[in-house]
Amino acid sequence: MQRGQRNWPLAAGVLSGLMILAGGMVPGEAHPGRRPAQMERQSLQAQLGLTADQVRAIREVHARHRPVMREAARVLRDARRALRAAALNDADDAALAAQKAEVQRAAGRLLDERIQTLREIASILTPEQRAELQQLRQHGDRRRRAPMAG
Repeated sequence: MQRGQRNWPLAAGVLSGLMILAGGMVPGEAHPGRRPAQMERQSLQAQLGLTADQVRAIREVHARHRPVMREAARVLRDARRALRAAALNDADDAALAAQKAEVQRAAGRLLDERIQTLREIASILTPEQRAELQQLRQHGDRRRRAPMAG
């Protein structure tokens, strides 16, 4: 095999990566117009065997909590930025402690809202669906935390 022919897979991979970066797409966006979260929801829907009524009810829960979750996430993000800025600008210990407490409060508010959302969704699911969801999530968490090979 000639030298140029041996390197074409590497060149194609590099070119693909550059095209993805230039286009703003990530590998999870293999289906244009469909967000990865949509695909995950559809897969979860099938795996849990959700009825149309359950899907509708879960969407309503998410729609009801979405504005509060977004605001809580914004507050947490702003608090983290302020803490970083304080730490980088030689703030005294009291100021850092106050910023740290604000980050913890904001994280707690976001977590509380997430828990409420999950509780409402759990009430929509059958016991079997809740058990399956928990098993799927635990499996997914282990896969994300697995050390990289190589």
